[in-house]
Amino acid sequence: MEKKNANAKKYEKAMHRVKTERKFYLAIVRLLIFSIVLFFLNDSILQMFIDRGLDNEHILYWVNWSLWCTPVIIAIILLIKGLWLFVFKNKPLRKWEERRIKKIMKEEDSFEKYN
Repeated sequence: MEKKNANAKKYEKAMHRVKTERKFYLAIVRLLIFSIVLFFLNDSILQMFIDRGLDNEHILYWVNWSLWCTPVIIAIILLIKGLWLFVFKNKPLRKWEERRIKKIMKEEDSFEKYN
């Protein structure tokens, strides 16, 4: 019975991990699509501002800068999220969990000996 519970917990943990990774990969695909669309529409967006009479050099510079910085900022956020998901979350956290489980099991064993 305990083996089934342990396997169920492992399965739930693995499913949660797969869902988290899937969300991360979908975010990367969305970023790529967004960046490609933005790349092709950049001139059209700037032309839209010019057509509406906002042909001030500073405004156009700001619009162009913000159009290029948005995907870069999103990419930096995804990079940090990816590092956390694939590098840091696996090793230090898992080692801490294992140490904590061993410590609790040791405490329970010593508690049972005295009762």
